[in-house]
Amino acid sequence: MTAVGYRNMTVVGLPEQVANVLRNHHNAGTLVAMTAPRPVSATDPRIRVNVRLLDTTTPAIRPVRVTSMREHITNRVQPAQQRRIRRRIAIAATVTAAVVALVAAVAYLVDQLVTFLADHAALIAGLLAIAALILAALRSAVGSGKRHCPGC
Repeated sequence: MTAVGYRNMTVVGLPEQVANVLRNHHNAGTLVAMTAPRPVSATDPRIRVNVRLLDTTTPAIRPVRVTSMREHITNRVQPAQQRRIRRRIAIAATVTAAVVALVAAVAYLVDQLVTFLADHAALIAGLLAIAALILAALRSAVGSGKRHCPGC
């Protein structure tokens, strides 16, 4: 893992090539550290050197002492106001989608009920008429429903 503002690299090449690269970085002031040259293999004439260079491609970010990680991340990533607005929008969109789905389901079920009643209206009316006749017959057979004497 590299520190902020540094870049670790491995330079592989013939000794003259590696020396030229190291000399250029030393003259430019970007060479920070290097390891001793090591051979790549016993039969290969090339050498390998690990170097640490100043990273001039990206600006170095100063390390910040953080007292509260939550506040530090919140302030760096997103302001709290934007997060609150986005959260409310997400909640509103979710609730709206749930309500629309519920209304669609209820409308579908009402449509099925109306279709069923329209298709079977004659049968349903016949069953209701028969039930009314049976109730009327039972009520008249038992009597008027009044007590025939005060003690009963």
